[in-house]
Amino acid sequence: MILLTSRQGSCRRFEPSSLLRVLSASVLAVLAPAATALTAAQIHSRVAPAVAVVETLDAEGRVGLSLSATALGAGRFVTVCDSLDGAAALRTEVAAARRPAIVTARDRGRNLCLLEVEGLVTPGLVQAAAPPPGSRVFAVSNALGMGVGISEGVVSGVRHYPDGAYIQFSAPISPGSQGGALVDAEGALVGIIDYRRRDGQNVNFARVVAVVGEIEARAAAAADQLRRFDAASALVRDARWVELDELAGRWVREEPDSTDAWGFVAEAARQLKQHEKGLEAARTLWRIHPDRPQSGLILGAQLAALGRFKEAEEVVRELLARHREFAQGHNLLGLILQAEGRLNEAEAALRRALELEPWLMPAYRSLGELAAARGDHASRIAIQRRLASLLPDDSSLRLALVQAYLAASMPAAALAALERLPATEQESADAWYWRGIIEASLKRPEAAVNAFREALARQSRQPGWCWSGMGTAYYGMKRFPEAIEALEAAHRANPEQSGFAYQLGVALKDGGRPAEALVLFEELAARAPGDAANWRQVGFTRAVLDRHEEALAAMERSLQLDPRQPRLWRAMIESLQALDRRASAIEAYERLRAIDGTAAAEAWASVIAPFEEAAQ
Repeated sequence: MILLTSRQGSCRRFEPSSLLRVLSASVLAVLAPAATALTAAQIHSRVAPAVAVVETLDAEGRVGLSLSATALGAGRFVTVCDSLDGAAALRTEVAAARRPAIVTARDRGRNLCLLEVEGLVTPGLVQAAAPPPGSRVFAVSNALGMGVGISEGVVSGVRHYPDGAYIQFSAPISPGSQGGALVDAEGALVGIIDYRRRDGQNVNFARVVAVVGEIEARAAAAADQLRRFDAASALVRDARWVELDELAGRWVREEPDSTDAWGFVAEAARQLKQHEKGLEAARTLWRIHPDRPQSGLILGAQLAALGRFKEAEEVVRELLARHREFAQGHNLLGLILQAEGRLNEAEAALRRALELEPWLMPAYRSLGELAAARGDHASRIAIQRRLASLLPDDSSLRLALVQAYLAASMPAAALAALERLPATEQESADAWYWRGIIEASLKRPEAAVNAFREALARQSRQPGWCWSGMGTAYYGMKRFPEAIEALEAAHRANPEQSGFAYQLGVALKDGGRPAEALVLFEELAARAPGDAANWRQVGFTRAVLDRHEEALAAMERSLQLDPRQPRLWRAMIESLQALDRRASAIEAYERLRAIDGTAAAEAWASVIAPFEEAAQ
């Protein structure tokens, strides 16, 4: 028997056999080899079959976003909710097999949704509690839409927020990773990847997996709010803005702290052009939830839409001071700076947005527009080619590339890009419209006319532009009756489109119907008195009608707005000569010679010299 003294000085009696057993166990624990850690390859092999690629589809079946979902077993998956909003349908890919999926429960408060994939028997992963800080973890997800891959990091800690607990980890993730699995060193599921907080390098978060079992109960408890959200979302999809305004108004009266409700109020007001109401809703949203980046984004966008760019910039910069690496905030800042004419700063902001969010399509589009505004065709083409390659099934991006080539006077390249449209889009009205534009650029007006007719036959969404293209092609062939007929159709389709009225006026003037043309041009000049082109055409048309004194008044008005118009100076010289005002004609000639010597020499030879000879 052995006596051992405790810390308090009392004695405890141990039998030798008991002590031996304790010592043996301790020695064995020290000497026993640690469990063999799994390699990243082994983790991927075990976990990847339980992670699905999820694609959102629009009403026409085109792919929108690509994200991840994690299997729970029996054809059930969990993913994030916010990436699914607005999708007409969902499609999953597991082990190279594609199947449709439906949402069965939504916990929007925690941004978790349950999906069901019929006919899938993928087993769920074993679940475990969050490992302690410093533990190895692996993110298995569909990063950047490139398929299910793996990255390794460590747990930084478990963070507690009002909406629940998150595991903070350092394993790199990217857009598309949301909904993927965070697993421990043994491949057990410990979290569902939610988002990356971009205030620091690899500061990433995952919902603790324990809350997944609460999704259905929380969804049931929030059923009324979900019904409202779904009803409002449906009204947005159908562009029923008055009904959305009414629904959102009732919602905020009953739930004045609801961010969803105020967001829908702001959207309805924006669409209904109720600017002050929309701004008030956005300010309320920002005041209620200043910690949510989307609140600042909505307010900044509302101010920018009102042309209040300085205020918008202040809001967005405040937003980015709180969320330094919020990609959508940098994108909006780029748009605001572009509107202010600060193009270099705008480009820097947009490129920063893309560094943070490589799949942020609006930032690519904004860069393309910025390049177009600068006349930088090479950059615009490069950006549009990049977009088209990222989303090859999106025909709108391919058509934007076509437009970029046309703006660069590269119609052959535009035609080649058009022919790479998805097969399902080759015969669409949009494809035929752009084929018409390309044929016209290639100096093939008959082919252009036929293409525009095909677009109209396919119920083009913009018939006015089809008729306009057809009329322009006929005008180029000097087939004025057909040109006038087509341009009249364009004008009827879009009576407020001043460009169509202007085209029609030119065709009427040159097609032997100047009196009708003058009515159009005088209306355009009254509507936009600061547009030199309208006054120029009023002057030309009055001169055709031998109303030279009135023609001179319109010409002078146009030249006050834009003095660098050689053709108009020549027309003025002709009208002055017709009125036998030779001294004024010589003065106008001198003004023209200061602007364009070649045009002045031609005007002298064809307009002034013959009169001088006749006078002799």
